[in-house]
Amino acid sequence: MGAVAILEVLDRDGQARQATVVRRWPLRVGRALDNHMVLSDPFVAAHHFQVEALDEGLQLTVADSGNGVQIGRRRLHTTEQHRWSADAEPLEFTVGRTRLRLRTAAQAVPAELPLAGLATRSRRFVPTLVAGLLVLAALLFNTYVDSDPDTQVRAMAGLLLAAVALTSVWCGVWALLSKTFTRQSRLGWHLRVFVFAGLALLSVDYLPNLVAFSLSWPWVSNFNFVAIYVVAAAALYYHLLGVEVSQPRLLRAAAVAGVLVAVALTMWFNVQRSGRFGEELYMSHLFPPALRLARPATAERYLEGVGALQTALDEKARQPTRGDLQDAGGDND
Repeated sequence: MGAVAILEVLDRDGQARQATVVRRWPLRVGRALDNHMVLSDPFVAAHHFQVEALDEGLQLTVADSGNGVQIGRRRLHTTEQHRWSADAEPLEFTVGRTRLRLRTAAQAVPAELPLAGLATRSRRFVPTLVAGLLVLAALLFNTYVDSDPDTQVRAMAGLLLAAVALTSVWCGVWALLSKTFTRQSRLGWHLRVFVFAGLALLSVDYLPNLVAFSLSWPWVSNFNFVAIYVVAAAALYYHLLGVEVSQPRLLRAAAVAGVLVAVALTMWFNVQRSGRFGEELYMSHLFPPALRLARPATAERYLEGVGALQTALDEKARQPTRGDLQDAGGDND
């Protein structure tokens, strides 16, 4: 007889590490040797469950098991059943600590995935190299601008050593985690994530200040921490995706939750410190005047703004400070 189904034992990556061909129904699974598939899992019963064919599809029935069968969010206990169509998607479920997948002959086989060859690898390596050179050039330019002429060579050499050391340690740790959990180091993946994340962080740190200066939109630079948190969360998501490839939805949810919590805490601290949600108005340097697109303010408008500011400052100066209130309370006592 030909095969009617195949029952696979899955690892944490969703890859089959053991498979049993089903040539007729019913299919019995457990730790006893008279089952069609024998599982070496101490949390599986001797006769854990069986699958049989019905006119309308397949039916899984839990046998004498205290742990039952987990299908999605539903746990089946002894004598409980689960039915599904034979041509539906492959059924994935958990017995004890073992993940199983049952595929029938009536189900469509997914299309073949392309095998990444040398040309594909080179195409992936070139963008990573270009992005890395851009990041290095930007860091060297900032070092050139910020350092004195006498110490520029030393500062640039230190930057190069620090960049190589940080890249090696960061990508090496993630590669070790990937090797531990997936048996593949995925060093190239983590290197690409690190390089493109660094380029994105430099961009979101530089471009908002340029836009704010050019168009006189200070709110753009006041809230650029939101973009920084988004880039950092995306980088961590893709790093973790190379370690835990079977839980992308959970990782995305954790990344979104992390961004929301970080933005909320930053805004709360800003309000406590300065009474505003955004960061303080500060730019470490001004851009060339030729990049400014906003119209310059007239002298009359500038003086009107200064006058309104003077009124607010005088009102704040007349208010007693916290120290004055404490001293007044101590004198009264």
